[in-house]
Amino acid sequence: ADANAMGYQSADANAMGCVYIAGGTCQAAFDKAIKMEIITREVCLSATHDISIMSIGGKRFIVLEHAPHPSWHLMMAREPKAMRIFKETMCTLNGMRCYCAGRNGISACVDEALGDLAQLVAARATARTFVTELLYGVPTGRFLSKHAQLRHIDAHLPEVQALLRKWHGASVLHSILTCGRLYTDLVSHDPALERWYGELGVKFNTFMCGSV
Repeated sequence: ADANAMGYQSADANAMGCVYIAGGTCQAAFDKAIKMEIITREVCLSATHDISIMSIGGKRFIVLEHAPHPSWHLMMAREPKAMRIFKETMCTLNGMRCYCAGRNGISACVDEALGDLAQLVAARATARTFVTELLYGVPTGRFLSKHAQLRHIDAHLPEVQALLRKWHGASVLHSILTCGRLYTDLVSHDPALERWYGELGVKFNTFMCGSV
């Protein structure tokens, strides 16, 4: 797991280091370390960006969680959305470095680093509460670690919200969102989902889990 945890340390020995939890495997190990009280979450600096101050053995550091591995956009053949998420992640890390250097508050630093992407990131983060309420029954905006990728759903878009409501009403939303990468573009996949749902009916959930 350590191979996916990337860090940056300022030249100032007293400044906090920046840690990037890169990918699901590393996030699972990190979560376990917190549960075992090896690592302490001192404060959440930004729920929007999943940035917290942590400590271990008296050493404090700032952490970006639930971000994809930096090679993910390459594995996705540089798909536009994957490239955008990669850019967002790198900009967020630059904002964290600004914060650690004491130049501004975390929100101001990250928003400045994101530039034109800041408004989109904020809108998508706000819409996470809509998705978690449908999935878990609580509008926390925080996903289970195994569903961390769902934080990138474009649920701020009215057409996506309409589809989420529709499939939730049909009691198959969980199967759709956790099946491969359908969540990245629900609008384009919806006609095929409609066809298979019409064909399979009550067997749809089982089909989506690969058991038909």
